[in-house]
Amino acid sequence: MEIRPTNTTGFSLTPQRDQAAELRKAAEGFEEMFLVQFLKAARAASLGEDIMGSSAVDKTRDLFDAEIARSSANRTGLGIAAAVERQFAPNIAKYRSAD
Repeated sequence: MEIRPTNTTGFSLTPQRDQAAELRKAAEGFEEMFLVQFLKAARAASLGEDIMGSSAVDKTRDLFDAEIARSSANRTGLGIAAAVERQFAPNIAKYRSAD
């Protein structure tokens, strides 16, 4: 008698074939998050009081910083995404060989 899990949710128990592309996307997302935190820290280290200070200005500045981080992560190649990808790429190879 063979017991198999039922798969009614669409969740696959086997690794997907395009895991390398997913890893790259996740690594770029990590680099983007890193840049957002970097920009927030840089903004927090102000030298004086902001004359335009309000919650609307702060939210707009946060959105602007997020967009700068997103575009920078896709263009500049700081190396963070590449390092994350290099670190986790051997794990994909292990899962592929298990198929």
